[in-house]
Amino acid sequence: MLHVRSRVGISQQVNYKCYDGDGKLKWEHDTPKNTLTELMDVLVADRLSGGTDALCTYAHLGTGSGATSASTNLTTPCAEVRTAVDSTTQGAAGADNDVVIVATFAAGVCTASIEEAGLFSAEAYATADMKAYDDTISKVKAAADSLVLTWTLTFGDS
Repeated sequence: MLHVRSRVGISQQVNYKCYDGDGKLKWEHDTPKNTLTELMDVLVADRLSGGTDALCTYAHLGTGSGATSASTNLTTPCAEVRTAVDSTTQGAAGADNDVVIVATFAAGVCTASIEEAGLFSAEAYATADMKAYDDTISKVKAAADSLVLTWTLTFGDS
């Protein structure tokens, strides 16, 4: 029997850009690797087999840390409803195995010391549906600041 080994996997990176009230970049943070949850595994398998599980259409921020691949929500989510993503696109050329999700947290939204972020399928922050998680950030988002989160999911090797 022939056994084929595949190097297919899902990896991710997150870029955070925080802008002050005048639109000037205050800080930027990049993460090299984050946590994909068991619910992301289920989502990918469902969609590839023709299912209709909801895609990642919301992002959210929190002030906790320590979630794992078994976690279904942020440790300590901000009290606001989740933020709808601005766009979801497929990469091009050599990055055509990437999915790029962008969300903008406007001024006054999730104003806190941001310690964690996640991707979700539902708007209500109490819904247990986290697909991806990052807790490598520790930055303050002031009331006048806006934060642009760019989450890149890579399927296989790029």
